[in-house]
Amino acid sequence: MDYAVERELVVPEETEEVWRSLAEPDWLGENASIELREAGDVRAGERDGFVEEADAPRRLVFWWSAAGEDATRVEIDLDETEDGTCVRVTESRPLEILDGRDLAIELGGRSGGGAGPTALAAMVA
Repeated sequence: MDYAVERELVVPEETEEVWRSLAEPDWLGENASIELREAGDVRAGERDGFVEEADAPRRLVFWWSAAGEDATRVEIDLDETEDGTCVRVTESRPLEILDGRDLAIELGGRSGGGAGPTALAAMVA
């Protein structure tokens, strides 16, 4: 069973310019929004979630899901290259990995308590 999909692309733009383009949520779809800060909201169509990490202009990590679907974690890493910026996107289902290992962990909400997504992701890595 695959738990992650990774794609990589080099774009002929400076890293800071690519970061600024992430703030324009058109790449997520029509009527989308994203707040590029920790705990910021992510909304795209039927999916919504929150930003786990926003380290401008290098890394953006967020969780999202649609009603009735398992949540996925999206990591976007930007690395400067000779030809511009390498954009690496990884979408994974870390919670499925934990389910596959038969681990029982009570998940906490965004406001604290429980293990939380950051701690869970660190456990799986």
